[in-house]
Amino acid sequence: MFGPLLVLGGLIALAIGLLKLRPAYHVYRGETDDIVAVERAEGPVEIEGTATSLGDSLRAPITGTDAIAYEYEVEEYRSSGKNSSWKTVDEGRDATVFRLEDETASIRVEPAGAELALSTDTTIEVGGGEPEPEPIREFLAHESDLESENTSLDLKVVELATGNDRRYHERRLEPGGEAYVFGQSSYDVDAREMMRDVSAVVSDGDGTPAFVVSDSGQEGTARLLVKRQLPWLVGGLLAIGVGVWLLPSSGLF
Repeated sequence: MFGPLLVLGGLIALAIGLLKLRPAYHVYRGETDDIVAVERAEGPVEIEGTATSLGDSLRAPITGTDAIAYEYEVEEYRSSGKNSSWKTVDEGRDATVFRLEDETASIRVEPAGAELALSTDTTIEVGGGEPEPEPIREFLAHESDLESENTSLDLKVVELATGNDRRYHERRLEPGGEAYVFGQSSYDVDAREMMRDVSAVVSDGDGTPAFVVSDSGQEGTARLLVKRQLPWLVGGLLAIGVGVWLLPSSGLF
């Protein structure tokens, strides 16, 4: 019976992966618009330009860098018997309202609820029993419920590190960086704060099949979105392949 279960599990994983590819499909198949043209647009819009903060920018928690949007993930290397693997022990994200400007105009973007596809990536590795860099100490003290892994056991003759190794990952959209947005444009006369602003806001809504904010261009954003789903797709195909190979021994054929 193991073969049929593997096939079923693989089909489910493959279906989940394909469903999660929906934003990538919509990003890839469309064409970007000039911002000046989206003021009274109906339906989804795709725009690219330079992102600047409206008000105070965020502070990315791992590096302390100014950011418009960020995601972070903390992985910890854990051992159990003969098995060892990296396990995600903390993750988070945040984004603030920003202005997106191209050669034609600028527009307000409200990124609440957006799927972030960020390529600007920083990873800080800290060995168990080693002191964390200052930004990581600040993160552990104020942004996370995790404790420091800078721990050791003093055996008098030698001191053994007892903490687990960690990897701190951070992806971010920085002020002044290039950005891509796929979302719904809504007419809003109050959104116009400067001469180049159009009277509209891009945000989530029922009129758009996806809402994506990225620090890459259109094609780069599509690749990032596809890459995230590869574990589902590859894992599903492998499970189906192994399951089909095991089917003869299950006695079903």
